[in-house]
Amino acid sequence: MNRMRHLWKFAVTLLLAATMYAQPAKSTEAAKPALPPGAPSVELVEAYFQRAYGYDPNLKVNVAAIQASPSPELFEVVTIFVSPEGQQVVRWYVSHDLKHIIAGELRPFGADPYAADRAELAAKAFGASRGPVNAKVLIVEFADLECPSCREAQTIMQKLYADFPDARFIFQNYPLASMHPWATRAAAYVDCISRQNPEQAFGFIEGVYGHQREIESIVRRTGDDGKVHVDDAEVLGRMKHYAEVAGANVAKAQACAESAETAERIKHSVEVGKALGVSGTPTLYVNGRLIGNPGGLPYEALKTIVQFEVDKATDAK
Repeated sequence: MNRMRHLWKFAVTLLLAATMYAQPAKSTEAAKPALPPGAPSVELVEAYFQRAYGYDPNLKVNVAAIQASPSPELFEVVTIFVSPEGQQVVRWYVSHDLKHIIAGELRPFGADPYAADRAELAAKAFGASRGPVNAKVLIVEFADLECPSCREAQTIMQKLYADFPDARFIFQNYPLASMHPWATRAAAYVDCISRQNPEQAFGFIEGVYGHQREIESIVRRTGDDGKVHVDDAEVLGRMKHYAEVAGANVAKAQACAESAETAERIKHSVEVGKALGVSGTPTLYVNGRLIGNPGGLPYEALKTIVQFEVDKATDAK
């Protein structure tokens, strides 16, 4: 057990924050994706982790993705460490000669290392928003309404809303459809309600997060085959209910949520996150600075970072 704790502390240190993402081991067992030219094979990567960590029978390392990285000299390997203590996403970088591997996160460098992501988010984030349009600080949360970690982070986000009323907040849909069967429908309602009234969208978000466990218990059914299924009619009923509670026009929201246009908007929202390297939820950016899961830091530490970015933005004006 002490050895396991040591490994976890090592992974967390490398990641620079205890970022717990809502990605289960089963997500790594899907069809193998196409690999970039010259990238290590899944079999080679799995062999490496078996040789490096096979001494611990309680630890499983799942390979979630092998892809190009922000650096042209490195391939990125996304893994999920699964143990009795939980699971942790860890990124690794393999040299193009396939001789070296680095654990951790590639972070931007320079006098203003967050400028590129800040500009990207300012130009492309389009989710439900609150706060001044011309705010000096933009806080973007990539989230999934069926994600338990996102639900837990909602309290933290509420504190940030209260403590930084002059910042602009954007809730950017990032449904993990492969593991959360009703997340995409919920994302569609957020998108549609936000186009009617952004504050109503945040009311809808709060309503769903506040009753997420209840929704789960209502919409999931065990069929005659013994397998758990999601009752789509119940999901629709819950979405309409919380849209109504938020004060939205339910008929308009429903029609919009079921449209092809909205489906494309949700797909594009996920693409915006992937282009930035988002791989799980919740993922928070403060003026381009990647925070990851806001629940991975004590609130006062997070608040200090946000205030630092506010001060930097103010000094730059």
